[in-house]
Amino acid sequence: MIVDAHCHLWRRWPYPAAAATPPAAGTTPEALLDELAANGVSRAVVVAAAIGGEDARTANPLNNDDVARAGREHPEALRMFADVDSRWSSSYHRPGAAARLAEEIGRTGAGGFTHYLGDDDDGWFDTAAAAEFFAAAESLGLVASVHAPPAWHAAIGGMAERHPDLPILLHHQGLASTDGEVEALIVLAAHPSIAVKVSGFRYVSKAAAPYADVKPRLERLARAFGAERLAWGSDWPVSTRHHSYADALAFAADALAFLDASELDWVFGGTILALYPWGS
Repeated sequence: MIVDAHCHLWRRWPYPAAAATPPAAGTTPEALLDELAANGVSRAVVVAAAIGGEDARTANPLNNDDVARAGREHPEALRMFADVDSRWSSSYHRPGAAARLAEEIGRTGAGGFTHYLGDDDDGWFDTAAAAEFFAAAESLGLVASVHAPPAWHAAIGGMAERHPDLPILLHHQGLASTDGEVEALIVLAAHPSIAVKVSGFRYVSKAAAPYADVKPRLERLARAFGAERLAWGSDWPVSTRHHSYADALAFAADALAFLDASELDWVFGGTILALYPWGS
């Protein structure tokens, strides 16, 4: 069973038209389900992201509600990570994060949350508020889907040490785009609670599709973390501005061709299902 560990749904295309136009099929649950069916993907975990700014034409302030509704309407196919206090929010690294986490999880029924960090480490992980936030996530049995640029990797390791029962999924190969950044990311493999999404090839490549320069770095990550801590994701619909959904599968399959069939089963579904069980 193939499961997409990283995609999005938006009521409005969240990027300015000057920067990127929306995919022709739209960003609706139906469009996502069509992509899944067309590519032999059985299920998807949707990463909520309340982005788009203050412009009513691009804003998605209710994205948690929209994604939760899609999950309720399509329970066999969709689950969600609820957006909590990500870098675009007015509550980013403000007091009260633990209470906001509990509120969003209670309201949406999500089994995990996403937190998008800014480019630079602001020291928040070392605060009492962060300790309370991650302790709450741990006690609620959640999975943390974290957008953490390389500047945060050391802090992620410290947090994993303090909260060993909180599974952490790092977006887009940890956003490590150089050999040095990959080596620093590999250090995090010492924490068994940390896994990495095999997604977002374009974010970590200096080449055009099919992003050939990613392959040797991804092999190093795979050897360090093991297939059972890698989870493939399409980054749909953002990725469609650069390549097709089928390409997102093909790029990962090609880059991981050195793995055997059982290991590939982990990457393309087993890992995310082990972290985020679907239930009945």
